[in-house]
Amino acid sequence: MKKTPTYEEYLNHTGLHYHKLWKATGDSWICPGCGRSKFQIMRWTLRFPNTPDAFMDWVAALHKHHDHSNDYMNLGEPRFPETLICGQCNSADGTVKRKLKLPRKFSFSPQEMRMFIEATPHGKHKINYERALELFTRQRSNNDRE
Repeated sequence: MKKTPTYEEYLNHTGLHYHKLWKATGDSWICPGCGRSKFQIMRWTLRFPNTPDAFMDWVAALHKHHDHSNDYMNLGEPRFPETLICGQCNSADGTVKRKLKLPRKFSFSPQEMRMFIEATPHGKHKINYERALELFTRQRSNNDRE
C-alpha cells in the first residue's frame, strides 16, 4: 500500500540507523540518482520482515555512494565523487549488478542511475534492466579504448 507521509511525520522522522545523515541533510536536498526530494524518499514499508518483530514504519534511508569501479576498471581515479543518494537508488545499483551478473566492483554513477530508474514519490523504484546493461556495456567499451 502506497502511503504519503504527513508533514508532521516527515518532521518527526528520526532517520533510524542513518540518523546522522538524515539530520545533516537539508530539506532542499534532491537525490541525484532519482530526482526525488528528502520528503519524497520516505516510504511506508515493512521493517524487519520475516521476523516476529516486523512492523510497518516510515523509512527514508540515505547512503554515501562511491565508485567501486576504480580498481576493477584500472582508471587510476574514481569516475565520480562520493555522493549522497537515497536507499532506493543504492539498492537499485546492487540489484542491477546481481540480476545482470555484472562485476560487484562496478558502480553506476548517480547520473547513470537516473537513466535506468523510474522513481515515484514515496514508492519503490522501477528498474529498466536493458537500459542498465546498455550503460554498463558502453562504460566498459569506453574504458577498453583508453
